[in-house]
Amino acid sequence: MKRTTLQTLALAAACALAACSPGAAPPAAPSQGGAGAPPTTAASPAAAQPAAQPSREPTTVRITDIQITSAAGSYIAAEKGYFAEEGIDAQFLPMGAADQVPAIVANSADVAGAAINAFLFNAVARGVPVKGVADHGANLKDASAGGVVFRKDLYDSGAVRNPADFKGRKIGLSNSGSASDIALDRYLHEGGLDLTEMDLNYMGFPDLIPAFANKAIDAGYWQEPFTTIAVERGLVVRGPIGYDVYPNQQIAVVLFRDKLLTDRDLGLRYLRAYTRGVRDYVKAMQDHDPTMFDQVVPILIEHTTVKDRSLYEKAIPSGLKPDPIPNVQSISDDQEWYIAHGQQQERVNVQDFIDTSMIEEVIRQLGSAGR
Repeated sequence: MKRTTLQTLALAAACALAACSPGAAPPAAPSQGGAGAPPTTAASPAAAQPAAQPSREPTTVRITDIQITSAAGSYIAAEKGYFAEEGIDAQFLPMGAADQVPAIVANSADVAGAAINAFLFNAVARGVPVKGVADHGANLKDASAGGVVFRKDLYDSGAVRNPADFKGRKIGLSNSGSASDIALDRYLHEGGLDLTEMDLNYMGFPDLIPAFANKAIDAGYWQEPFTTIAVERGLVVRGPIGYDVYPNQQIAVVLFRDKLLTDRDLGLRYLRAYTRGVRDYVKAMQDHDPTMFDQVVPILIEHTTVKDRSLYEKAIPSGLKPDPIPNVQSISDDQEWYIAHGQQQERVNVQDFIDTSMIEEVIRQLGSAGR
């Protein structure tokens, strides 16, 4: 398999994975030393059956690559040979999160893992030839990379512990018009507030570390692995994770351009390999299977900006579904939020934009994971 040489890139929001905002690579985490893989705590998803070896010439598929863990399905499918078994030559194209949709528009990429945000909706409304075909990150139980954090000194003093305490506070967030805006707004409503009553500070996720250290912000809606790094440095206290704030919010989807839409066989082959990769990730990171953990983590270390094994052991994992059907209702609801807040100009027909038929067929072929 040929693959574009990975470069050191800034972390970005999608996010989805989880949906990360553009920013620099994570700072080096404190050395943890001697950590082993977590014990098995849950049953593994149903095992996918390997595809037959193809007799055709491999088909090149160009995949945008922002080096985040929510893209684990594609990374694992590449490294464990699932794409090759489907006759696919996966070529990863390193870029920033904001460059993914333009790459699709320019036909320089065939597949992207794009965040469900106002930018994407506005692009689709302008006629960008893409469809969302599978889950690429969601707020799942015990698997939500995003979540609320409180600055530790304010939490310890009792000054900031609940949604009502956020009024007038300086809040750190990723880019405006993102899934984290919506999740935070839902959290604030529990305290009778909304985003208009905050002092919102938008910045890259890595920049929140010095902002908390310098007491420039009071709380935030943050992303792993930065939350775990900051907790261990004594800068923040973890609050409710994404699932607690907005259960099953669809953070990102796999986008197909016309190459994989008009050639349905190719689209199905891609999604079979992708789904097998996602199930390996779920088994390793969400079900804590030690053998699969040892297989998957080196792949994530190679392909993402998170290079410290201990962070994979301690951080809350990205929420990926072993049966990766996107939550269409969440996507519709979030579109209405963007429109109501003036961030989206024209309503998109979500039922036309999101096509679940291929991933549903793949699940029938592989067998459901039973969740």
